[in-house]
This record gives sequence, C-alpha cells and structure tokens, in this order.
Amino acid sequence: MTEDYFWGLTLDKSKYKEVWDPDMKASDKFESPGLRGEHTLLVKQIVLGPEAKEGEVNVVEVEAMGYKSDVKFPIAVMKGGGAQSQAVLDLLFPDPPVTFHLSKGSGPVYLLGNHTVGTGELVGDDDDEEDLEDELDEEEMEDLEESPERNNVDDKKRKLAQANSTTNKNKGKKAKVDE
Repeated sequence: MTEDYFWGLTLDKSKYKEVWDPDMKASDKFESPGLRGEHTLLVKQIVLGPEAKEGEVNVVEVEAMGYKSDVKFPIAVMKGGGAQSQAVLDLLFPDPPVTFHLSKGSGPVYLLGNHTVGTGELVGDDDDEEDLEDELDEEEMEDLEESPERNNVDDKKRKLAQANSTTNKNKGKKAKVDE
C-alpha cells in the first residue's frame, strides 16, 4: 500500500542546496525513522522562474545513491530569457537522501514531482494465505497441496475464484428450480 504526495522544491541564490531525506526529518521529530525503501521521489518537471536573469545559465545537479556508490550529475541546464523555461524530467530516486544543488546561476528554479510513501505492508503475506485457507474446504486444500504450485498465492486465489463462481452458478440454478 502506498500514498502519493505532491512534492516541490525551489532553488535560488539564497537557498542553492536542498537535501530530500524524509527519514532524517522523522528522526528530528523524535519519531522512529522509517525503513529504508519506504520513501521514493519521482521528479517530473523543472521550471525556470520568470525572475531569472536574461542570458544567465542555471545548472541544477543532483547527488544520490547509485548502484555501487553515490553519483553526482547535472539534471538540467536552463538559460534565462530563453524560449524554453521548463523541461519534463522522469527521474526516480528510490532511496533517500537526494541532494539538489543549483551549481550555476541564481535561479529561481522549481522542481516538481511526487513523493511516494510505502506503508510497509507486504503483498501476499501470511495473513492472506490464512484467510484463503479459511475459505477453502478440506477437499480443495488437498488438491492445492498436491499441486506443484501450492506455494503460489495467486494460483490459490485463482482456484478459489473458480470454485466460488461454480458454487454461485449452482446456487442460482437451485434457486430457479425451487421457485
């Protein structure tokens, strides 16, 4: 289960560096920090503000966790007064922290995107299997245990749905006969 939130950031000459780290903010508030991987950031767009100096080049860099080490690279180069004052980005940062830095120019530069928070629930955990077993009768459970896919929850759900639809069809036929 995830929750999505709008995310935005402004970089300019007074605030040229910003770190996105929801885990750090949670520990500052004396809350228990979240598990790694619960927060993701998707940066979708960058906009150069109308106050940007004409002819001035603005460069935004990002530093984030890479596969084996941290990586630092520019994500946008925008020139004030130019025809293009915005760009579409599609940058996913699955792990905090992420540092945004206005390395050249005075901005303002606006970054927009989505902050996704995972609730920590696991898909297909043991509770789902227990609920499924409660709904199946003994004969269906024996059939599932004998099948090679017995540990696959999706197969169990599919077979349960088929069994329920057959049962519902039979009930409908009985009801018509009884009337």
